[in-house]
Amino acid sequence: MAKLHRVEGQIELKCEADKYFDVWAHKMYLIQKMCPDKVQKPVLLEGAWNKVGALVSGNYVINEIGEKASLKARMNEIDEKGMSVRYSYHDGFIMEKYYKSLTSKVQAIPKGKGCIVKWSFEYEKMKEDAPDANVYVDFMLAMSKDMGAYLCKA
Repeated sequence: MAKLHRVEGQIELKCEADKYFDVWAHKMYLIQKMCPDKVQKPVLLEGAWNKVGALVSGNYVINEIGEKASLKARMNEIDEKGMSVRYSYHDGFIMEKYYKSLTSKVQAIPKGKGCIVKWSFEYEKMKEDAPDANVYVDFMLAMSKDMGAYLCKA
């Protein structure tokens, strides 16, 4: 039986939770503008940017480990009340090399004038020696920091 792994992390941002959530739930095309050194060329392949079922392809750069690759993400669920979005990942470098399945959830939780952003990943490795997905949590938290700084200026 396959073993499902889970990793998670969180960061506190000074931007409003609803603004952060709105980007992931409705305006993913803005992420390249907010994080140009980490994400390039987001392309909508199916559906609409703001709807469940949207399939987006993009290139990313994780400088800390020297990984430059592409990935397809499908939006599986938008929870407007809980300000969370679930994605599943397909094709691309990490799916071909490391994981049989990979899903994530991002949630923005209001806190004072800012918010707490939580990212979690669940995944099934292709082989036991495949890396844990901690690097992707760290990457998404670094992106979140960039996004928060951008949203505070907007």
